[in-house]
Amino acid sequence: MLDGAQQLQRYTAVAVLLHWTIAVLILFNLGLGFFMEGFPPPLRFVILPMHMSSGITVLGLSVVRLLWRFTHRPPDFAAGLSKLESFGAHTVHWLLYAGMILMPLTGWSIISAHPPHPGAGATIWWGLFHLPPLGPVSHLEPGFQKVMHGYFVQSHTIGGYIMVALLLAHVAGALKHQFLDGHREFARMGIPVSKQG
Repeated sequence: MLDGAQQLQRYTAVAVLLHWTIAVLILFNLGLGFFMEGFPPPLRFVILPMHMSSGITVLGLSVVRLLWRFTHRPPDFAAGLSKLESFGAHTVHWLLYAGMILMPLTGWSIISAHPPHPGAGATIWWGLFHLPPLGPVSHLEPGFQKVMHGYFVQSHTIGGYIMVALLLAHVAGALKHQFLDGHREFARMGIPVSKQG
């Protein structure tokens, strides 16, 4: 049972739920994104709508997460954290937020600039409704739209690798603080692991 001072160091239940839901969807989507192009078309036409639906869900939940963060102060970092570690943590957090917004938008732009084969059903969000194309992208002059499609694909691919690097840095930092520094890092995010050391 955490005492009052420790309770203040925990994120709210809403922030914890959003954090883990978004994390699972991002990992799911990265896994699909890196491998789906190697699958034969029939299977790819099943995976692509899942990839798109998961990405748009991340986009929506990330907007909610940012609004929640701006209106609910997160817990302070543990005492004793160096300025460099604090700067690094803040930087990785905000870069992750940027990725959580930009990655779905570039994916949406890819589809808007070059609609997939009709059988792919890639613009149907979780089988419920069609996702409209992004107007500014879908109305580009055909030649320029083709150029932009390639740019969006390249940006989305590079962004995937950047997201992997950011996630590894985020997880590595959390593990260091929990197991080497003896902070209650996991408890802040709802994981009941006792303090180390």
